[in-house]
Amino acid sequence: MAETNGNGITEDEAALYDRQIRLWGVEAQNKMRTSSVLLITLRGIATEVAKNIVLAGIGNLTLLDNNDVTPADLGANFFLREDDVGKKRVEAAVPRIQALNPRVKLNTLTDMTKLDDEAFLATFDLIVITEPDASTLTRLNELTRRLGKKLFAASSVGMDGWIFADLLEHEYMVNKVKTVAGGDPVVVPTKHTKPYVPFSLALQHSWTDVPKRTVKRVPAELWGILTTFATQLAFPSTPLTPESLSQTAATLLPSLSVDPTLLPSSLLSRIAATAPYEFPPSTAIVGGIAGQDVLNTLGGKEEPVRNLFVYSGETGSGTVHALGC
Repeated sequence: MAETNGNGITEDEAALYDRQIRLWGVEAQNKMRTSSVLLITLRGIATEVAKNIVLAGIGNLTLLDNNDVTPADLGANFFLREDDVGKKRVEAAVPRIQALNPRVKLNTLTDMTKLDDEAFLATFDLIVITEPDASTLTRLNELTRRLGKKLFAASSVGMDGWIFADLLEHEYMVNKVKTVAGGDPVVVPTKHTKPYVPFSLALQHSWTDVPKRTVKRVPAELWGILTTFATQLAFPSTPLTPESLSQTAATLLPSLSVDPTLLPSSLLSRIAATAPYEFPPSTAIVGGIAGQDVLNTLGGKEEPVRNLFVYSGETGSGTVHALGC
């Protein structure tokens, strides 16, 4: 029997996770090792999330995806191989995910009706859905709110991508350096609590009270992502087109007190042309950030995204926007 070190972590685990325990502490590591996470849709972004949280030593990870592996999956999902084409994504990937850390309990499911099963969702500490459309995310977020469960969502939009978080009322610790009377700096753990809002309220965020010069400096990708969400809600199960995006933007942006000319038609054309496809460098970046934020949330360390992160594949930069908060 493995001996514990008095903190609930075995001596073997303390040795295995020594580097990260030094980074975020035993308490945070203990929270992660007892956490249960549901990860939905195993494409490029979810691949990065799974890698990061499994290596970090979470307790349980359930992968939910009913899709078969296609040749297109091989570009961004490094857990898959050519001979996996035709198999279920989660079933093909799980042996390689498990090899990263045999201590993590992995489960796979292909029944997507589980997304509407409150008893099932209630068994998890955190739910992460990747590549959802706005309708799916809205419906799932209503359930997670009702169940009191924290939610992350992330998706690629061709070269671009986004992360949304609804962490309810999230408490976390940040180490601040303060100077004591003698002049020596000391690190003081400081507790913070931040409220989050559901996806449906975030989409209603108005820019009326924001100075116009500030709004003009906002990257156009934010307006493109918000227009994408609104178009998905207005035209469900319909491929994005420049026309549908333009039609939506013409109504949406003025309703948010945003000048429609801040969203160039070239960006809408790019979104429509590339949205169905994964761009591996972008999924790696967005997935890496999402994975780290999942760990921060589970461990209660540092402030996660609050509440919408937008990544521009064209500039290689990202911005965080507190919508409705």
